[in-house]
Amino acid sequence: MRKRKEANEQAKESFQKKVFLSILFTMGSLKKVFPVLTVLFLGYLGYSLVIPLFPPLFLDPTYGFFPDELSQTTRRVLLGVLFATYPLGQLAGAPLLGKLSDKYGRKPILLISLLIVTPAYLGSAFSVLFTFPTLLYISRFLSGLLEGNIVIAQAAIADISEDTKTKTKHFGWLVSLSSTAFFFGPLIGGKLADSSTVSWFHFNTPFWGAAILSVIGFFIVLYLYEETHTPDREMKPFIKTITEITAGLRYKHLRVIYSANFFIFSSIFFYLNFFTAYLMARFQFSVSILGKVNAYLAIPIMIAPLFFGILAKRWTPRQSMRLGSLYLCISYLIFVIPHSPWALLITLIPLGFFQSMGFTFPALMVSNAVSKKYQGIALGTNQSIQVFAEGGTALVGGFLLAIEQTIPIYVAATCAVLAAFILFLKPKSR
Repeated sequence: MRKRKEANEQAKESFQKKVFLSILFTMGSLKKVFPVLTVLFLGYLGYSLVIPLFPPLFLDPTYGFFPDELSQTTRRVLLGVLFATYPLGQLAGAPLLGKLSDKYGRKPILLISLLIVTPAYLGSAFSVLFTFPTLLYISRFLSGLLEGNIVIAQAAIADISEDTKTKTKHFGWLVSLSSTAFFFGPLIGGKLADSSTVSWFHFNTPFWGAAILSVIGFFIVLYLYEETHTPDREMKPFIKTITEITAGLRYKHLRVIYSANFFIFSSIFFYLNFFTAYLMARFQFSVSILGKVNAYLAIPIMIAPLFFGILAKRWTPRQSMRLGSLYLCISYLIFVIPHSPWALLITLIPLGFFQSMGFTFPALMVSNAVSKKYQGIALGTNQSIQVFAEGGTALVGGFLLAIEQTIPIYVAATCAVLAAFILFLKPKSR
């Protein structure tokens, strides 16, 4: 009896020790990654401030951003081109910044990107203020080129994650924070663009807010962020990295994953780029209402990562994303059925949940397939694929939108099915 009691006490002490060590590890991880997650939140907040602005600014002649005689078809195509400029900038910038962070460390590259992106946001503000559309296209491209927060944040999270389960949890935090930003950003942006809120508020005001947030993020990284990656001075010099936008494609075992991720991202962005234009055409929503709808969609995206730990216990990221892609397709088809705007309260919930998976598990699949040394390169290429999909869907979707407003959503459903099919293929050997 005494031996059993002693054994129980030892087991209890061992369990308490494990819990204590786990808490210490979690606190240490949070301390390391908290500043970069904060910066990521501010970056997404700044980006999402302007999301509700573009469809009304481009499609509603009363705002005077384009000549009154410009047709709706042309306006929709120009809107698609604008949506493409930011991700096309990221296409060039993300892998370059990711590799430079592998070579020189996460902190200095993050500081540089935050410092230089601020004038790009100011350029967008001036373009709207002085009705200069060309400057808006240029400044949006430069904003995307220099916005390296997401790649460096993913790489920093991978730096401190010891296993797949921990990495899944950490990447879930990333999605939750970005989703929280996408909840508040459109709401705040809609108000900042509304002159009835404050007399001097206009469509340029959210861009000023985004520039201020970038400056705040710079000082947070400067004073609070502790480097999570030892610089690798043996990597190729800066000049050669410019040609390595697709460096991660050299890893054969990643090609199937990258192919599936392309269709996952295409599915998501065919919807996200054009569902506000669809809502404007179908329900005549104002910019303020569009901001609220975007915020509402962010709620299930924000909550979904709470369930990712459960998925990680049952399935691999690849298996989870197979199911997520199929259910995402079904969610799109359900979204276009109702004729009442109140149905959005129901249809957006599953749609947001499975889109959240589409933002988390593709990066997890890539990160788990490479060593810590090459996290920045592999995730940088994955981010390039994401932004290429975002830019490509914007360009193609603008023309599809000009034909009929529901076509981009049906194409999104098709891309989701293709992603699920590819994930059933066997991965190639290393």
